[in-house]
Amino acid sequence: MADRWQVRVFDDHQLVHTADVQGIVELGRATDKEAPPYHTARIAGVWRVVIARLDETSFSRKHLRIEPLANDRARLQNLSNTLPVRLTDGSQLAPGGAREVRLPVVVSFGKRSVRFQPDEADDATAAPLQSLVEVTRAPRREEMSRQLKKFSASTDSISLETLMPWLHTALAVLQSAAGASDFFDKAARAMVDLVDMDSGRVLVRDGDDWHVAAQADGGRADASWRPSRQVLSRVLEEKRTFWNTPAQAAASLVEIKAVVAAPISDRNGDVIGALYGDRRQGDAGARPVSKLDAMLVELLASGVAAGLSRVEQEQAAVRAQVQFEQYFTPQLARQLATQPDLLEGRDADVTLLFCDIRGFSRISSQLGPVKTFEWIGSVMEALSACVYEHGGVLVNYIGDELMAMWGAPEAQPDHAALACRAALRMLECLPALDERWRGTLGAPLAVGVGVNTGPARVGNTGSTRRRMYGPLGNTVNLASRVQGATKYLKTPLLITEATRARLGDEFRARRLCQVRVVNIPEPVALYELAPTASADWAALRTGYEAALAEFERGEFRQSAASLGRVLGDFPLDGPSLILLARAANALVQEPEHFDPVWELGGK
Repeated sequence: MADRWQVRVFDDHQLVHTADVQGIVELGRATDKEAPPYHTARIAGVWRVVIARLDETSFSRKHLRIEPLANDRARLQNLSNTLPVRLTDGSQLAPGGAREVRLPVVVSFGKRSVRFQPDEADDATAAPLQSLVEVTRAPRREEMSRQLKKFSASTDSISLETLMPWLHTALAVLQSAAGASDFFDKAARAMVDLVDMDSGRVLVRDGDDWHVAAQADGGRADASWRPSRQVLSRVLEEKRTFWNTPAQAAASLVEIKAVVAAPISDRNGDVIGALYGDRRQGDAGARPVSKLDAMLVELLASGVAAGLSRVEQEQAAVRAQVQFEQYFTPQLARQLATQPDLLEGRDADVTLLFCDIRGFSRISSQLGPVKTFEWIGSVMEALSACVYEHGGVLVNYIGDELMAMWGAPEAQPDHAALACRAALRMLECLPALDERWRGTLGAPLAVGVGVNTGPARVGNTGSTRRRMYGPLGNTVNLASRVQGATKYLKTPLLITEATRARLGDEFRARRLCQVRVVNIPEPVALYELAPTASADWAALRTGYEAALAEFERGEFRQSAASLGRVLGDFPLDGPSLILLARAANALVQEPEHFDPVWELGGK
């Protein structure tokens, strides 16, 4: 006995109910607690099939029990105390009687009959299946061309008047459909109008099951329709088009159908669905499914597969562009949607920018979670806009810090200048943000920005669960440390010497010092980038850099005196105050081996 088998209920030779079951089945009329027929439910391990209404007293509430046995046999037991059960051989199973029979078997109750059969023999006859020789290939444009040529070569005996409407309809399925539902509906309708099937359906796979995605019929809808599992299993296993032609002699008890099914494959060649049609053989003059019919169905199925592949690619491109636009400019996002290989790992010369919001912990504890999200969101939105305005890639948000990159995935010869313009723009947008939030925060809004240029490995990083496009390497680490150095030097914007070397005369910068940062042994020269081109900037830079040169030569007293004069003109200049403190400390400590490189103690 097969693991699965089917119960089919007919009323006056019309199929009204089909159930796939496994194990013992009981037939009977509905109880006062059950829904009217026809339906199947599993109760305490037994499948109960309701085939009559409560008021149909010619049926017992528990009328027949069928127990599966080995070798496609079953044991029938009449559970009724008064009513017999008639078998197809004309014999009767008396009330309370039992008999062992071979499947399939049909039992009758007046005008109602029930057929029990192994699931593999789910067609009304054991008709052998026929198939096209070639395996259906994955959907490609060249595959559709090959299918059309094969179809045309096999229809030499068909007149052009007959052939052209077929091909016109088949091509219309491909050309006019805009999405998956369109392809399905048009293909199902073409099965009826073009192939002359009684019904056409598009079936899609859901694990081991098949579901109807679209259907069309020639005016004879069948609410209890079930597909042939035998045909579908062969389509799935062999990836070919199959059809059968049952014998007419079997139509005396139940209506027999000839079926044809062609696989719908994805881009990998896996069967994801089937184009399925059936034709009733009980009708006078009905013709069997021919090889030509099967080839046309295969052509339609290939069209559906090609259309689905196209829709999938278009949707993937849209999803990719939406995802890309979260990190890249709209122009670059459109480019990446068509050239995703740009995101593969490679070495590139880039400029990195880190921007940190000062006092985040204090402010968030003051505002609470809800208001903090609103505040940080508005600030990050403004800072991110500065990145996009200057062609940058928004790599990531790390708490209260933003990370951006220039120079990849698209090469930008002026990436250092673009990053510095974005950094200056960030400082320019602070007054408006500060005005908006000063009443809530009770303190001015401040940021620290660090910029560094150099080589990095860029590409998609992360895992199969979550990926992120970004850079890796020492250049990235140093950019982050430079941002942290803004707190030590009391200035909002620092760039490295590597970045300064890439900038033109439009940028005003002064060298502040050499530092050695955490986990990076090589010293780096830091420059302050002037936020505005003020008339006093030249004087500040000249005075400060002269004092710095004196400090680095170990001339601490002269450096302190020079810084005093600078601070007389610029009393709020943070770097001058810090350098003066370092000079004064050197005068007091009198280092034996002086090193002008400043060792920063933290990040």
